[in-house]
Amino acid sequence: MDIEYERLVRSAVFDYLESVADRDGVVSWQQLRSFRVGNEPVLLVGSGNGIFKPRQLDLPISILTAPPKDGRQPPYEDEVSSDEFLLYRYRGTDPQQWENVRLRRLMQEGLPLVYLHGIDVGRYLASAAMLVDDDPAGLTFMAVLADLDTARSGTDIGDLNDRERAYQIRLARQRLQQTSFRERVLKAYKKSCALCRLRHPELLDAAHIIRDAHGGRPIVPNGLALCKIYHAAYDSNIIGIRPDLVTEVRGDVLEESDGPMLAHGLQEFHRAEIWTPRSANSAPDPAGLEERYAEFLAAS
Repeated sequence: MDIEYERLVRSAVFDYLESVADRDGVVSWQQLRSFRVGNEPVLLVGSGNGIFKPRQLDLPISILTAPPKDGRQPPYEDEVSSDEFLLYRYRGTDPQQWENVRLRRLMQEGLPLVYLHGIDVGRYLASAAMLVDDDPAGLTFMAVLADLDTARSGTDIGDLNDRERAYQIRLARQRLQQTSFRERVLKAYKKSCALCRLRHPELLDAAHIIRDAHGGRPIVPNGLALCKIYHAAYDSNIIGIRPDLVTEVRGDVLEESDGPMLAHGLQEFHRAEIWTPRSANSAPDPAGLEERYAEFLAAS
C-alpha cells in the first residue's frame, strides 16, 4: 500500500469538494462521481454502499449516511457521543466484515476520509473525518469531524484538542440542521418564494415561522420559502402572515413614500395570499402562523 499516494489523493479530494460545494457545503451525487486524478476518474461514492473504496486506493475514501426516506431516520443513523465524537455504525454486525476491516486499517494509518451526510436524494453535506477509536462491542467507530477548509489547511484532524473537536462537531450539526431545513422547505415550495414566486434558489431562504430562538423546530410545516427581502421583512415584523395565509404590511410602512421598491416590493403585497404546498404534511402549521401573527400585531 502506497500511503503517500493515499494522502495525496485525499488532499486533492478535499480541494475538489471545497471547489464544487454550494454555499451550504452541499455536493451532489454527480459531483461525487466526477472527481479525477489527472485524466483518470476516481469515484468518491458507490451505489448502495455507505463505506466506499475506489479501485485506485487500498483504503476507503468516504463514509455515508443515507438521506431520510419519507421523514424516517436513515438506515445508518449517526450519533454524537457525550464527549463530542461522531459514532459511525459498522457495516452489518460482524467486526471482521471486510469493509469494517478496511476502516480499521484506515484508522491505524491515521488517514482522513470524507463524511457525507445525506440531506435529500442525491444531495450530501460534506465534511472531513478521522477515525480515532473502534468499539467492536458497540459495533461503531469513533470519529473526529472537521469542515473541508480545516482539512485543506493541513491540520491533523485527529490531533484537535477537546475544545476544537467540540466546536467542529457542533458546527457540523448546526450546518446539517440548517441545510437540511432549507433543502426540505425549498423542495416543498418548488424552489419559489411563497409571496412573490421568485424562482432563483440562490435568492431564496427557508424562513422559520416560530423562530429557532423561540423553540421553532426545523421541519417543513414550520418553514416558508421566502426570497431574501421578504425573509428579512418577515423576521423584522414589517410583514406578517395571518393563519388564513394572507399577508399584511405594517401600518407605518404602508404610509411611507420611498420610491418604486417600497411601492411594488412591499406595499403592493398588502393583503396578498401566499402560495403554499398542497400536501398537508408540508403546509404551514396554522397554530404556528397564529402565534407568529400575534407577534407581528404586537410589534405593529
